[in-house]
Amino acid sequence: MTPDDIYALNQISGVQLDSSMHGNFSVNDMIVEMSHFLDEEVVNRVETDLITDRVRKEWSLPQDFQILETRNKEISLTINELEELAWRMAGMFDERDQATIKEMFSI
Repeated sequence: MTPDDIYALNQISGVQLDSSMHGNFSVNDMIVEMSHFLDEEVVNRVETDLITDRVRKEWSLPQDFQILETRNKEISLTINELEELAWRMAGMFDERDQATIKEMFSI
């Protein structure tokens, strides 16, 4: 991994990579290890920051240049609605759940 890669990954809260402490490692090794506790949003943010740095250097853009990834408002509303529906459905008991609960409490 390049020093820029290590710097970018160290920007994630709770991550501290130090080659003198951890030795040499490849990007693939890091992805496999970090995939166990990093969610998709964090990975996308790091990837976007790396692309931003590369584009900024290639095109000699100002330091405040930033690539932003935004989602369509309609998509966000639909996803929120589906998440709420899934949450509500998860809280409902079907007939098998009701039978199990009645059996547990000898009702």
